[in-house]
Amino acid sequence: MLMSFPSSSTRLLFSTLLCTGLVACSPFHTKLPSSHVAVPAQFSAAPQDAQPTDLTNWWTAWQDPLLDNLVQNALAANPEIRMAQERVQESRAYTQMAKSALYPTIGATGGMMGGGVDWRHPVPPLMKMADPDIQDPATDGHLAGITMAWESDIWGRNRARKRAAQHIALAAADVLHGTHMAIAADVAANYLTARGLQQRIALLDQSARTLQELLRYATARFDAGQTTRADLETIAAQVHQVQAQRPLLIAALDACRHRLAILSGLPPEQAPGLAEPAQYRVPAPPATELPSTVLDRRPDVLLQKNIVQANLERLISTKTDLLPRFGLEFFGGDGRLRFDGIPGVSGSGGLMAVNAYLPIFTAGCIQAKIRAADAQLKQAVASYDQTVLTALAEVEDAYESRSSADQNIASLSGEVSSLSLATTQAQGLYEGGQFTMQDILTTRIKKISAQDELVSAQTRQALATVRLARALGGGWDTQTTKR
Repeated sequence: MLMSFPSSSTRLLFSTLLCTGLVACSPFHTKLPSSHVAVPAQFSAAPQDAQPTDLTNWWTAWQDPLLDNLVQNALAANPEIRMAQERVQESRAYTQMAKSALYPTIGATGGMMGGGVDWRHPVPPLMKMADPDIQDPATDGHLAGITMAWESDIWGRNRARKRAAQHIALAAADVLHGTHMAIAADVAANYLTARGLQQRIALLDQSARTLQELLRYATARFDAGQTTRADLETIAAQVHQVQAQRPLLIAALDACRHRLAILSGLPPEQAPGLAEPAQYRVPAPPATELPSTVLDRRPDVLLQKNIVQANLERLISTKTDLLPRFGLEFFGGDGRLRFDGIPGVSGSGGLMAVNAYLPIFTAGCIQAKIRAADAQLKQAVASYDQTVLTALAEVEDAYESRSSADQNIASLSGEVSSLSLATTQAQGLYEGGQFTMQDILTTRIKKISAQDELVSAQTRQALATVRLARALGGGWDTQTTKR
């Protein structure tokens, strides 16, 4: 259906309104929404006297060769890392696909044909009678040529799609970096927890032996009429309580070992052996960094930032659907067509066409797509803000957790030192006849209990240090995206 306007002034008005609508939705006026998060100038809980630390391979600061090997094995063989690596390759392939839209497509075409022709005046019946082998004329031929198609990217539609694909590829790399960071922290946390459990099991065995000795001593005194049945049963209950804790600690230790195997891509049956309860040295907390520096290093924040940029480019690309599109097509070929009894016809030629498309009426479909893309962009910005807030909170909490663990250890260390001195003094008083064996054993049990609390606090300190390294974005570098 053709549209007509009664006057040139009406046509001018229509053209003006159309141009105004196009300019209002022009991709050249698309702005990125601002973040609503005000990043602080510094972390309030961070220590001011910490030493500078390279967080790329932060686990090496523990100076534990076994821990280093476990982390490296997990980073090399973990299935989640392999999946993330393949997602990076997939996203790079999509980027190449988006880039190819900027260039013309060229292809070769060819074919052969043959068959009969149903003529309006077939072979006369008399000729059929004279020679029954006479058939209607047959035809055959061939055709070959080159085709080319190209759409001019005047408004940047395909360039925006290419940039969106590039940001998605960067986001896939951020996922890989985040996976590296998480796997390294998971290995360290399970290893350090296992070492702490081994120390607690050793202390538990010491406590059990001491209680057994105390029970024998109390039994002898009971037989001699020097103590009551209540005192004897109280000691026996303590023995049972200690014995009941051991299976739980063993199960927790095995769970850590199984997790270490799974992180390295191995079945639980091939869990690494941790023969001796080795003592580990908890390194000092990392140096204080600016929040902006931490955010620029955290893969989850970088991931959300790239998703925001990808959604911005998609919005730009969607807006170009309101603008005219121009394309060019070309065909050049050579062929031959032959009919039985007629000389063959052959030749070559070319065909060029220029295409143009301007959306006039789409029932609001394009505008709806633009509103949807704009909403997706705003959602991405909100998700980025949430990720930034979470990252800032994790750093503050990790610094606070490490600081409180340090203070707790200082108090517990003083308690262990005091009980060690009390145990020594009790031994001297026993030798002087002023203390009984029960006094010595009771003091020794208190010391072992304090040591157990200290080991638990040291494990919490170690885990707080691991969380801090992860919160600061440590555990990956740019080389992790290369294969």
